[in-house]
Amino acid sequence: MNKIKDYDLPSVRLSAGMYALTKLSAAGLTFMLVSLVMLGFPQADGVPEGWPISVPYAIYAYGLPAALAADALLRMFRSASFGPALVLYAATGFGAGLWLASEQGGDAVICGIAGIMALLLFRLAQLAGEKQPLLLPVFALFVPLLCLVLF
Repeated sequence: MNKIKDYDLPSVRLSAGMYALTKLSAAGLTFMLVSLVMLGFPQADGVPEGWPISVPYAIYAYGLPAALAADALLRMFRSASFGPALVLYAATGFGAGLWLASEQGGDAVICGIAGIMALLLFRLAQLAGEKQPLLLPVFALFVPLLCLVLF
């Protein structure tokens, strides 16, 4: 008789890999949506007018670490409900905007508001990716490669 119990625990590596894939996919989808919105604004050399850096750099260098920090805080506070998550993402988005403004020389208020909108969009993109897991590799792998080639 087999004395090993069959536990229903997911693999740590599989969980971490899916989390990373979901985050990268949310960053890719956020980049695509923000880029589509930015098509209507005047741009010079791929950088929107009045914005200190390019959209992909802002999303991947400032938005992604802020989203990781927001997830860590959500995990620490053990909150999984939608309302507190949006408030926390908005707060970390404002912080990411201030971080961007301090390092790249932009207007703090405008960068803070843009950071809030970008991180809320990031959260919604993450939720959409969790609902449609077949799209995760497209936005996680191919969009960053497209950014490297085009920008």
